[in-house]
Amino acid sequence: MPDALPSPVQLNVPTHLVFVRPVRKMLEGLLYAQGWEEDDVDDAGLMITEIVQNAVEHGSKGDGTEEVSVVIDARATAVVITVVDPGSGVDPQKALDRDILTPVPLEEPRGRGLFLINRLAGCFERSISTSGGLCLKARKEIGS
Repeated sequence: MPDALPSPVQLNVPTHLVFVRPVRKMLEGLLYAQGWEEDDVDDAGLMITEIVQNAVEHGSKGDGTEEVSVVIDARATAVVITVVDPGSGVDPQKALDRDILTPVPLEEPRGRGLFLINRLAGCFERSISTSGGLCLKARKEIGS
């Protein structure tokens, strides 16, 4: 089995929630092909679901007319997921200012995505892309 794919997988995903699940399933297939165990694949799948869903819901108009850039660098021991939204939704600075270390109170119906990604990822970075959208980069290693 190879240590990694020949190159990272790059996708331009339409900004509609119907495309979130296929992106997750593709990532899971890539990781299973690298020999990952189910628990680690599930964690990485949840990470990419939260990242892409947030990009669609908060970083775009969410109507399918724009695209979210997704790059998946899958290796035998780690995966790096980079997602850039178009920046036409909520001000990306709000995501940078958000506290990702403190869990959202249970009575709140939403707002756990960035906290959850941060908990699952070994490394989680947030920045504003050169195009003005939010760039989220998360690294997940096997067993972490």
